[in-house]
Amino acid sequence: MSSPPFTKPRRLVPGMTIGVVAPSSPLRDPRLAEGIRRLEAASYTVVEGAHLHDGHAYLAGPDAARANDLTTMFADPAVDAVFCARGGYGACRMVELVDWEVVRAHPKVFVGYSDITTLHLAFERRAHLATFHGPMVVTLGGDLSADALDCFWRAVGGAEPLGALPAAGAPLRTLVGGTARGRLAGGCLALLGAALGTCDAPDFAGRLVLIEDVGEALYRVDRLIVQLLRSGAFHDAAGFVIGNATGWDSDMQGPPAMRIEDLWRDLIAPLGKPAIHGFPFGHEPNPLTLPLGCMAELDADAQTLTVLEPAVR
Repeated sequence: MSSPPFTKPRRLVPGMTIGVVAPSSPLRDPRLAEGIRRLEAASYTVVEGAHLHDGHAYLAGPDAARANDLTTMFADPAVDAVFCARGGYGACRMVELVDWEVVRAHPKVFVGYSDITTLHLAFERRAHLATFHGPMVVTLGGDLSADALDCFWRAVGGAEPLGALPAAGAPLRTLVGGTARGRLAGGCLALLGAALGTCDAPDFAGRLVLIEDVGEALYRVDRLIVQLLRSGAFHDAAGFVIGNATGWDSDMQGPPAMRIEDLWRDLIAPLGKPAIHGFPFGHEPNPLTLPLGCMAELDADAQTLTVLEPAVR
């Protein structure tokens, strides 16, 4: 089963303008300024959201202000792409305040991960727009590898499909063998679980499902996967691409110890869909950029993920 094509944004090329917004937590990371400097050094003009540097407890400003920044960037004809500064928490509080008619009328490159998964789901449901699960501005201000940077810029600006993603050297493991094709979907596990029961609940029918997260205790990962299973969200998926176990440690005391790999074998493998784990995306030092909504092929035996179509027009 295959979902219909998504609207694709115009490709990003040097000389264009990138808007930077903070839909979630406040900015306290020196890599933000470095990330902006690097974007400008690559011949892009950077426009900061009016509330980019605001703070409201653990949020980057009041909900209405954060939503207004996102809407404004999509409404502004001078802005060609919208990059999230960082993740954290809070996108779920402002998603209903975004003007989604404006977003639908002005499709643009949109990039982020972590808490931004909430917005990726909303962009799919409300605008049917292909978006990018990839490095944010603070990530771009760090020490990304040449492969990760190349993957990012080819994804948002390339006229050709990304092809086989450069995952050599990652701790890849085959969970269930076989091959599968489908449009990429998913993101941060905690936000996928939190979206169940909302109008932006994930639709994984016929999709290659991406799962990653950071800092979750093993039993919480267990609970979230079971919740998605019990909801039926995973039943018609085409396959699974699971990220690195970044800080996913067991809080259980005493033997026998359970590992994150045991959860995948217990809960994902019985679905019988091609699946790998250890793929480098999301919360990891050199995350690859994955174009959500684009057709891809998973070869679980060869441990490869190949993007089959351009993510931009």
